Amino acid sequence: MNGDLLEAFQTSRHPVARVYEPRDVVVVLGAAGKPEEDLHLDALSADGVPYLRRRGGGGTVLLGPGQVVLALVTEVEHPFRNREYFSEINDWIVVALSELGVRGVQPAGISDLAIGGRKILGSSIYRTRLVLFYQASILVSNDVSLFSRYLAMPRRVPDYRAGRDHESFCTTLALEGYALSVTEVIGALDAVIARKLPALR
Repeated sequence: MNGDLLEAFQTSRHPVARVYEPRDVVVVLGAAGKPEEDLHLDALSADGVPYLRRRGGGGTVLLGPGQVVLALVTEVEHPFRNREYFSEINDWIVVALSELGVRGVQPAGISDLAIGGRKILGSSIYRTRLVLFYQASILVSNDVSLFSRYLAMPRRVPDYRAGRDHESFCTTLALEGYALSVTEVIGALDAVIARKLPALR
């Protein structure tokens, strides 16, 4: 997923970003994901939903309409400090959402964002020394019931999940009372990224 962004960066050596709404439902495994353990393969097969694998770590995610995906690649000064990079980029998303009137978005776990203790964003990072490839998905108005249909309970979970199933653990901006379109969220993110990405070190 978004592998062409890495190629684009390697060609230009300039920071690149993409913010978009997935057209179709797709499941994406982390680098260490195991389909037979992480997915409900029968349901995926019955519904014709494909699964892919991304370069970065983290857990399995479902992407689809009603979500906003952010992917960016840039060169940074430090080969480590991933938690700090997660924090800085996730804060851009908090700023973008706040400019749309969304309140109460807080960091949660290692690299999530949550409202009222319920997840609205998950993210992952892939590194090649000084090149950082960040990806995240924001739950805007998607159908969270699909998570339970296609995804098994993760083998590793953050403490704040507290044993909750997918539908109890995740929420969307719409479910939290924010009648925002995907287009509005994409516009706000594009504006913040244009300001912030060139200065990321």
